[in-house]
Amino acid sequence: MRSRFETPFAIVTMLAALLHFAGETYYHVAFGQPLSAYIVDLIAIGLMLLGAGSSLLRREISSAGWIAAGWAFTLCLNYRTYFSRVYQTEAGTTLEEPAMVMTILGATLVTNAAIFIFALWLARPRRS
Repeated sequence: MRSRFETPFAIVTMLAALLHFAGETYYHVAFGQPLSAYIVDLIAIGLMLLGAGSSLLRREISSAGWIAAGWAFTLCLNYRTYFSRVYQTEAGTTLEEPAMVMTILGATLVTNAAIFIFALWLARPRRS
């Protein structure tokens, strides 16, 4: 059974994935992160697009589980990225990127966690 919130959430997920793609591509070009780190971001973006696209194209079934999987992977990636920088800062390592990146990562971590919780709620099992 498909929730009435799934279509708007799929659209938000699609927009978030495209924003994530733009931001990660800019960061990759501007700061030269390793290709392996960029590929992991592309996997997260791909999962989000897969879930959102499936939901928008196949309205007779729910794709909320796919959307939740995309948000889960993105949350784990965001968590690891944010806290690796926190640990580097605590160890006294100078980061080569602007301090604004930490602020953006912290804000996206909190936002991503809230959206992931909603995605889990949306994907919960229901009686037909």
